[in-house]
Amino acid sequence: MTRKSRIAFLTISGVAILIFALSLGLLEISGSRPKKIECVGEERGAPRFRLLSLKGEKVDSADLQGKVILLNFWATWCSPCRKEIPSLNDLYHQYKKEGLEVIGIALDRGGAVEVQKFVEKFRVEYTNVIADEAVVKAFSSIPGIGPIEGIPVTFIIDRKGQICRRFIGLTEKRVFEEAIRQVL
Repeated sequence: MTRKSRIAFLTISGVAILIFALSLGLLEISGSRPKKIECVGEERGAPRFRLLSLKGEKVDSADLQGKVILLNFWATWCSPCRKEIPSLNDLYHQYKKEGLEVIGIALDRGGAVEVQKFVEKFRVEYTNVIADEAVVKAFSSIPGIGPIEGIPVTFIIDRKGQICRRFIGLTEKRVFEEAIRQVL
């Protein structure tokens, strides 16, 4: 294969991979208009969870029915997770009267005491719970959504309990806000 034919082959392959990724929704090219959110449907709604808050109180997702939930999987040692905290605090205060609940699910192995110290130090103002294996497995097993393989991972869940969006990695406040406003 000559150099020109190799370059042509690589270019065509790259374009084909890009088109394939776009068609599967693996990549998103955002335009100036917000993308309409389509929730996954009741048959693939958010898994129910019952976890302990940092104060030892039970937080049951069934008690949040009728609210929009921003559910954020995070850890104290995760730098991008730390960068999202001010935005999540702002969104919580800005939209809680309209029915938004922000819940952090901490994946730290050190437990509630370690996370509570972090939450106080970084002034996290929304509810935080400690993850267990069952909740990570449940949110990693949703058909059509994909596993939790890194953090932060954030889910937007509508008032009916349907997962409407999943964000992987550090996400800007305006992106979260756009998604929240579409389901409030």
